[in-house]
Amino acid sequence: MKLTLIAAAFGLAALSAGCSGTTGEAKPDPTSTTPTSGTASGLDSTKPCELMTEAETKELGVTSSGEPEKLGSADACNWKVSGNGGVVVAVRPTRGVKDLNLEGNKKYEIKVGKFTATKVEGQDGSADTCTIVLSVTEGSSVAILSNLSGGREDTAASCERATKAATLVAAKLP
Repeated sequence: MKLTLIAAAFGLAALSAGCSGTTGEAKPDPTSTTPTSGTASGLDSTKPCELMTEAETKELGVTSSGEPEKLGSADACNWKVSGNGGVVVAVRPTRGVKDLNLEGNKKYEIKVGKFTATKVEGQDGSADTCTIVLSVTEGSSVAILSNLSGGREDTAASCERATKAATLVAAKLP
């Protein structure tokens, strides 16, 4: 449940990227960039639930099949870890890392496979979450969100799971 809430918050944050003002009609922020087509990235036909095999998800402790869902404008897949949160992979063919609002306790750039990525520990201040967003192209990205449940505020454990999942996903991206 909490992973769904965190994923929804991530989707809402991404939807709000590029808007300014607090009331009235939403207006594009003049400093934001227009998303580019996902065709060049090769992500248009990428199915998130196919980015990790059953054997790979078992390495992460996943106990269920991935469930396709929409996360804002992204196609996503949600895998649950029995009694311990889960992992969501969200594919954004027309939203790059710069187009997303990524806020957390710590935010920094890392390398995952051949991709530059942004790692956000404690997404939106929640100590049991970790998000890694792979920059596939300037205008496209794939986000891997991990959270723990049961009141476990262990950002390091959540980030360990997110990093393992991101490595598996990155190996399958164009």
